[in-house]
Amino acid sequence: MPTAPRKGAIALAYRVFVLPGVIAYLFAVSTVVLAADRFWLVDLVTFAWPYVVAVGVLLTVAAFLTRRIKAITMAVIGIAVALLPAADVPTARPSSAQGGIKVMTANIFGDNIKDRTAFLALLKQERPDIVVLEETSPAWERLLSSSGLYPYESSTEAMLRDALKVYSTLPIRAETELKRAVTEPQAYKQPLRLELDLAGKPLFLYAFHPETPRRLWQWRDRNAYLSAAADAVKGDLERAPVIVAGDWNTPTWSPFFRTFLQQSGLASTAVGWLQPVTRFTMKLEALAYIGSTIDHIAVSPDIFLRDHRLGPAFGSNHRPVIVELTLPQT
Repeated sequence: MPTAPRKGAIALAYRVFVLPGVIAYLFAVSTVVLAADRFWLVDLVTFAWPYVVAVGVLLTVAAFLTRRIKAITMAVIGIAVALLPAADVPTARPSSAQGGIKVMTANIFGDNIKDRTAFLALLKQERPDIVVLEETSPAWERLLSSSGLYPYESSTEAMLRDALKVYSTLPIRAETELKRAVTEPQAYKQPLRLELDLAGKPLFLYAFHPETPRRLWQWRDRNAYLSAAADAVKGDLERAPVIVAGDWNTPTWSPFFRTFLQQSGLASTAVGWLQPVTRFTMKLEALAYIGSTIDHIAVSPDIFLRDHRLGPAFGSNHRPVIVELTLPQT
């Protein structure tokens, strides 16, 4: 049996820390889940959502230690609410079939990387059929275009406009910049749409890199970018399979990520709640990858997932996302 001093300490911790903590936590996560689609600063919290959930786990442990039903109940409800965003994400169906294609997306960090050999070695090792790159500079384009790894690539004009570049072993039938209505005065970014030839049949590929929502206008434009792209993707789904890849600047737990998937009819290839960080702070890289999951690959319902993983760090502040897919034609 606990001694009287210990009972007093537990009671004090319960009143001063645990009960106020679980009440505040439940209120905070409920606010984010209910209001992130309407308020910029609230949505920004979703970039740190795994860490928010970790705080909830600690509070739940503390509540169980106090053995107070009220605290335990509120802590468990808080964790349940925090897990709701991940539970609402459509995910690709798994497949064990052999064959298919491999897709990689990577933000290559512009000209911040002086030694580009690590990424080139990664391409030679993984041999993805499709590579979608963001923040591509002319120096990167010259290096990769001269590597001899890919016979087909998107235009230089698209790279200079939005720093998006696609390399492919599949022939590129057509390339289109999605012409969406831009309402923000400083906005200019457009998704890149490619029609690839997959054994004589079309495969649509979208390369994404919307604004990072650091400012209110960027948040509004990112959301408009995703909404316009979702409408375009939905139209293409009536004709052929679709793959969307890139740096979305939108975490898995944001309502705008879920809305895009539901509006377009696509599914995320990242399965499970605890997803690895794709964009991290380089100051803490030696200790751990601290950041958020904002690089995604999404696919149409007729595409099955064989594997989803992250590639190694190569000097960028993003890690590449690599998926192996089984398509209807393959």
